Amino acid sequence: MHRTPLYLAIALAGFVSLPLAAVAQEANTDRKDATELEGVVVTGSRIPRATVEGPAPVTVITADDIRAKGLNTAYDVVRSLTQSTGSVQTQQFQGFTPGAQQVDLRGLGPSYTLVLLNGRRMADFPLAYNAQSNFTDIANIPVSMIERIEVLTGSASAIYGSDAVSGVINFILKQKADGSTLNYRIGDTQDGGGFSQRLQLTTGGSIGDLDALFGVEFYRQDPIFQYQRSFQDSLSDNPALRGPAVAARTFLRWNPATLQYIDPGQATCDALSHLDRGTLQYTFRPNRGWFCGTTEALYGTVQNKRENGVGYASLSYHLNDDTRAYLDFQAAHTRTKFGGGPNFWGYGGSPDNTFINAATGTYEAWQRIFTPEEVGGLDAVLDYNRDTTRSLNTGIEGHFGDWHYDAGYSNARFRMVQAHRAIVIDAADRFFLGESLGVDDDTGYDVFAPDLNRLYRPLTRAEYESISRYTPIAAHTRAESFNLSVDNGALFELPAGDVGVAAVAEYGTQAYAMNIDPDVTANRYFGWTGTGGSGARSRYALGTEFRIPLLASLSLTPAVRYDSYSFAGHTTAKTTQGLGLEWRPTDSLLLRGSAATSFRAPDLHYVFAGPSGAYYSLTDYYLCRSRQAGVPYSDCDYDRISVKGTRRGNRGLDSESGKSFTYGLVWSPAPEFDISVDYYDIRLDNAITDRDLDEILRTEADCRLGVTEGGVHIDPNSPTCQQALALVSRNADNAPVQPGQINGANTYPINAAALRNSGIDASLNYRLDTARLGQWAFRLNYTGVLEYTYQQFPGDADINVRDDRGYDNLRSKVSGSAAWTYGAFTTTLFGQRYGSLPKNDQSGRYGPSMTYNLSLDWRITERMRLGFSVVNLRNTPPHRDATNSTYPYYDQFQFDPIGRQYFLEFAYRFGGSAGH
Repeated sequence: MHRTPLYLAIALAGFVSLPLAAVAQEANTDRKDATELEGVVVTGSRIPRATVEGPAPVTVITADDIRAKGLNTAYDVVRSLTQSTGSVQTQQFQGFTPGAQQVDLRGLGPSYTLVLLNGRRMADFPLAYNAQSNFTDIANIPVSMIERIEVLTGSASAIYGSDAVSGVINFILKQKADGSTLNYRIGDTQDGGGFSQRLQLTTGGSIGDLDALFGVEFYRQDPIFQYQRSFQDSLSDNPALRGPAVAARTFLRWNPATLQYIDPGQATCDALSHLDRGTLQYTFRPNRGWFCGTTEALYGTVQNKRENGVGYASLSYHLNDDTRAYLDFQAAHTRTKFGGGPNFWGYGGSPDNTFINAATGTYEAWQRIFTPEEVGGLDAVLDYNRDTTRSLNTGIEGHFGDWHYDAGYSNARFRMVQAHRAIVIDAADRFFLGESLGVDDDTGYDVFAPDLNRLYRPLTRAEYESISRYTPIAAHTRAESFNLSVDNGALFELPAGDVGVAAVAEYGTQAYAMNIDPDVTANRYFGWTGTGGSGARSRYALGTEFRIPLLASLSLTPAVRYDSYSFAGHTTAKTTQGLGLEWRPTDSLLLRGSAATSFRAPDLHYVFAGPSGAYYSLTDYYLCRSRQAGVPYSDCDYDRISVKGTRRGNRGLDSESGKSFTYGLVWSPAPEFDISVDYYDIRLDNAITDRDLDEILRTEADCRLGVTEGGVHIDPNSPTCQQALALVSRNADNAPVQPGQINGANTYPINAAALRNSGIDASLNYRLDTARLGQWAFRLNYTGVLEYTYQQFPGDADINVRDDRGYDNLRSKVSGSAAWTYGAFTTTLFGQRYGSLPKNDQSGRYGPSMTYNLSLDWRITERMRLGFSVVNLRNTPPHRDATNSTYPYYDQFQFDPIGRQYFLEFAYRFGGSAGH
């Protein structure tokens, strides 16, 4: 009779055994029973095993953990991990992937973490992260249907393939139901906006040899606007202000040659004062002049409006005692509305928005920011996404003799349409300026005789819609694979125990397409750009892993895998290896370590991206140094200039390669206490990244001036200088308007020479059971980044990214929880400490900061449960840098401005076994 492992319904996941505290919680066993455990497979190794720890650290988060910590989305759960030190594009950042939610372990970037759903790969989000790379979106994973989440925070390329450089996150949905469960949750925020409702129903059971589970979830969330939070509802909130805030220039007319505003007069602005929710006024900018504007027109969303429906089914049919057929299916449809603020217009017929006014004979430029009253209200300011996802996993799992096998097929698809209402340049130019009278022979600027009343009056909604239109992006991705895995926990016996083995064979394809409005890339919309591209690749892999007990207390886990990718007419392939070691000098102490090589093929968008562009706020270092020498960049007139950058893919990219190491220990002197400490070290070669525009502009300035900021003379004719100079375009030095100023910059993905990230992970768990005061559980987790260095080209000096101004990842993160259970009541306090971040002016660091969640769970009866939670208990605002003068004046990639939230949840189970 063979030993049957518990597979947790993961067809092809790689596995390592549960951490001590998780085993105690999930299996309800203590350490003295460890040798009697059934073979358990958990993300990290493919071999079933009966020990309670393994060579690499794995974190297991249960559904009870999620609820107790007040975590309301899959994204919240992942961000609560201390290893999630990376900067991600949250809902408040209305960039290239609004509505999506990313995972970034170790701060390497979202595309370096492998995300699995029930052990299978998910389709990528159809739009590229930061217009650069592909990534997995976790926004549509229904948190109420999660059974557990398994997180391997170390390189697992030799087990899973090239995506698993910084770790693996495996979301495991519920597979069985005992009766039907209805769950309803309602939530709101203290400071306004963000009201939410969630309804979830699961049902299932067994009919003969068929096990079935069905679930649906419906979710609705109201938006939160910038003006609804007191610390960012006005430009006057700028903590670095040394005088009155400069208002947004809603109605503006100026002379670009002198940079002076043309005064509209008090009466003109007073007639417009009802706009921008009654905040528009006659206002002044030092050294420029008077205009009509407001400091309060902040209509971007910091939390999206979201409506979501998810359906899930899991079926398992037992063909006989040793074989079952399975099918998991999930589908979701989501509608999201969001926005970065109102649209604006300036004359689009010249790069610097300048024309010649025939009535005055001078250079002029006009600007209009369109208010909610003109466009049809706040809802009309917002853009929208419509997306549909589905995933199918099916296969047969069983045994032949002592071997276990799993043969499966998976198919995942993600389709979306995104639309932004953009200003059509030609239509808006004609509306405000009329027809061109011709081109001035001396300057090349168009000549107009505009009606000034067109500028200084509100538009009707019909007029606004006549000069604007929705610009759609239709995008989709696909991922499918065929998989076969076999394992045997007792291949043969050595004096110290059984040798285990697992092997896997995979074949898969991936494809994506981002089809944008061709008028976007043709620059027919004012201030709006985008990225497109399409491509596909195929891959296959073969891998094997062994667990070899050398002594009763010492075992090795070697693994080897071969991956091959074919794309863009060529193939890249590599063999990766991994080796894990476990040594138990005593029953209570485990010393462990691992070493692995990694290989990562280029993301599809890095390779196939079409010509695209984006607007960046950049510093013109050349003009700052040549015209305002000695002035800090933050005070330079050429700091934070809006520049259009362009980018396209690189089909000549090489694959990335690297190495990773972990060393650590787990000590559990008693069943109720354990502590672990692990050191990690990830090293990448040829890491793919876009060449940094700030670095390009610094290099370009050095080359134009022939000397670096440190006083080192350089050769302007060197290959490095010639390349930098070719990537930057400027106005002519004798141009009548903004002479010599930068007007464009180009970038592209490159293989960087080297990147290294190392640090410490630590955790502590303690449980205390008392006869009178109930049960207590304490957890503490810590991650500290010791080193993060980057070298862009071979031979360059290492850049200490960890301590650099541009490093917006956390250097440390701590989380902890204290839970108390007394009878039917459980209350949990969960806190997170965010480490320090560099100040914007490079004068030091600011921080750290902390937030707390509090939850109360009451099991009213065996079938009924009531939960209440408060997120951000102290209503702590985002931690702000007093030197940061860029709205919203805090790091929006690390902190959110939602504030205190309240959630009330009710659950009731119908039918099934009592007491389940």
